[in-house]
Amino acid sequence: MSASLPNPLSVQFREPNTAYLSPARVGDFFGFRIQELAERAHVHRNTPSSRPQAQQLQQYLVDLVRVLAVATEMTGDAQQAVFLIRNEPLRAFGYKTADALLRDGRADDVIAYLESLANGASG
Repeated sequence: MSASLPNPLSVQFREPNTAYLSPARVGDFFGFRIQELAERAHVHRNTPSSRPQAQQLQQYLVDLVRVLAVATEMTGDAQQAVFLIRNEPLRAFGYKTADALLRDGRADDVIAYLESLANGASG
């Protein structure tokens, strides 16, 4: 008996023929220009194009896609999830958005918060 994973959300963001996420694909999906993506990941503006596999950039992209997966599961719609990640102020975090928290490296906090909401907690 072989087990198979459902097609993960991250597959659509894969850089073809590599084991890393495509900054261009993630940026397009979220509506970020490449330079904005670099700023959010705290890397040089040329890094997404010249070194897309750079560890710091990839960590930011992975975190962004992780939060997207949780938010999509909650909302049932990836585009609505993107809107909420970028725009919804989160009371528990001083009304910062998930996007702002991700830029601060707080993906695990955002995921825990979203999961608490999904489980019926008030945050």
